[in-house]
Amino acid sequence: MIDQEEDRWVRYGTPTRALWIRVSEFTRTDVFSQLANIDPSLIEPAAQRALRSEVAKVEPYRSAFVAGTPGWIEGHFVLGDGGLLQPPLDPREVIVTFPRNSKFAACGSLAEWQAGIGPIVARQPLALFALSVAFVGPLLPFVPPDYLSPLFELVGDPGCGKSTLGMLAASVWAGDRNSNCGGGETWNLTPGRFDETKLAHRHMLLLLDEANLAGASKEARKQLIHQAVFGLSNTGQRQRSGDQLTKPHAHLAVLSTSNRCLSDLIEGSEAERGALTERMVTISIARERSYGVLDHLPSGYSGAAAAVEALRAASNEHWGTAGTAFIERMQGQIARDEEAFRGTLKRVLDRHREALSADIEKERVRKCFALVALAGMLARRWGIIPKAWGSSAPAVYAVAREAAGNQKSRSQSASVTPIQQIRTYFEKHRTDVVDVSTLQAPLSKVAFEATAGFVKQVEGATELMIPARRFQEAFPQHEALMRVLRDDGQARTESGRKPKLTIKTPRAICGDGRVYCVKLDMADPEPS
Repeated sequence: MIDQEEDRWVRYGTPTRALWIRVSEFTRTDVFSQLANIDPSLIEPAAQRALRSEVAKVEPYRSAFVAGTPGWIEGHFVLGDGGLLQPPLDPREVIVTFPRNSKFAACGSLAEWQAGIGPIVARQPLALFALSVAFVGPLLPFVPPDYLSPLFELVGDPGCGKSTLGMLAASVWAGDRNSNCGGGETWNLTPGRFDETKLAHRHMLLLLDEANLAGASKEARKQLIHQAVFGLSNTGQRQRSGDQLTKPHAHLAVLSTSNRCLSDLIEGSEAERGALTERMVTISIARERSYGVLDHLPSGYSGAAAAVEALRAASNEHWGTAGTAFIERMQGQIARDEEAFRGTLKRVLDRHREALSADIEKERVRKCFALVALAGMLARRWGIIPKAWGSSAPAVYAVAREAAGNQKSRSQSASVTPIQQIRTYFEKHRTDVVDVSTLQAPLSKVAFEATAGFVKQVEGATELMIPARRFQEAFPQHEALMRVLRDDGQARTESGRKPKLTIKTPRAICGDGRVYCVKLDMADPEPS
């Protein structure tokens, strides 16, 4: 068979077990390690030579499309499980050569998926935003080329529901009841796996759950996150020795979840963090939100935790049908008039970019949100997101405004000196800070960790001691911040062969744990 790139392929095996192999790959000995699983005799050099000789004589070759990855191929769309969605009146043959992934096999019907999640996601801006992100991937090959693959991260405390929103979005394309993240993947990947994972989700959505799983060490985590974010925002892949010269472009949308934003997790320089924030748009789930990722409590649920758990269960019950329905509607538009469809997409994107310009300064970020608004609008127009759930565009705009406000707050925080940040923390929690001299007995570990801080007079100076976990939650850049305070003589740290930025908790406070100790250097900072 000869494919769309004029490459020749042969199928080797039995009627029930076979592989399609590019003819040029028979020059490599490693191809026989794959074929030996079908025909063990191919471990012998003589059998390999004989098969090469047979392949060289093959004639004639018929024409067909070869899909080496999921996604679009000449108007056809290949799903991750190898399923093929053919455009109207186009019966041309498509041969799938990539490994099938069963998580992309649809489960249930579109109506069942809608009925399961609808009562919880209706009129919930963050849920509608996450669903809209899921439909961006297949649109990317048809929008202007200056629109890059959008990357978003949902950041919030454990239990706020961010991973469940990721599962909800992933259920548009995939699902897996045996996985903690449904149809998504976790950040527990090696650097070499990212290109493979990216291609497996080409023109769809990639959910990367729990960024704290990235890397086995701080340095490994930093390198992995950098490589992943820069690699995912571009369509190409790393070229290795022996790879085909032309590899498919991999547009896709990405949704990541984490307790801390990636730019903080890498604990890098300001330039390194800035490079990440340019590419990964942060959606923060504020602690002040009463229902976590939900704006309001859906009817029939006793609390946000119950509603989120029900949404998780529904996302794990039916999946894959919404993405299929979206592709089929796209194929109808493309078959009718592809140029007109592309023009419509551009006009709608321009309109959304203009509407977002008042709230978002960076053009790249505006384009990301415009893509999401466009995708959500089409999914709603085509009945995949029912109109009863609310309009997608206002939901996307609301999330964009909140993200822009959080980004501005983070930028302002970065311009405040470390000691000023500590003083602000003290003022905010003044009523909850305990004067060590008033303690009648040491606190239990639970009571200690629940306390905002402790003040103590030491040689005429006031020290503020904050339990390590509280400090790390309050200051994402805690290591960099403490190093500056230490170097300026404004912090007490632990020296020795293995120096630490924390110190042991004074026994008068608690018999266990560690604290960050900062010299406030202010007159009578007594807790009220």
